[in-house]
Amino acid sequence: MSLLSKLFGKKNPDFHKPNSEPKTSGELITEITDGANLVEGKPTWELAEDKKHDINYMKKCCDAELNTMNKAGMVPAPYYFERVAILSRKEKNYEQEVAYCEKYIEAVEGFYKANRTEGIAEVRKGPRYKAILKRLPKAKELIEKNTSKKAIRQ
Repeated sequence: MSLLSKLFGKKNPDFHKPNSEPKTSGELITEITDGANLVEGKPTWELAEDKKHDINYMKKCCDAELNTMNKAGMVPAPYYFERVAILSRKEKNYEQEVAYCEKYIEAVEGFYKANRTEGIAEVRKGPRYKAILKRLPKAKELIEKNTSKKAIRQ
């Protein structure tokens, strides 16, 4: 069920705050997902810039994006998964890089398999999704190189 279907499926959807201002799309998403899109009380996109170098926050954002996908029927944003992959490579943690790339690809493929793509943003055509796909073979290659070096040393 899509986000709008969930909103309009409510008996009395409230699109306004108590002060009569309209709710933002983020506030509506938070309401529909019972806060699944929040990391320490903030929506993931509020952490995107300030915490982009903090791998732990980016991992929490990945989890929140997957939870939002499951609760609101929204495709997860690739940004956080790409950031975890980038930061993992900087730490030479290639296994983690592969794991997050694969986790995102599997989630997106599963999402589009379960949902019709009509009217849904097609992230697979976007540059971040393509960047995640592109990094995966290199990360696997780096795992192999690392494994070979360790075997030679022993």
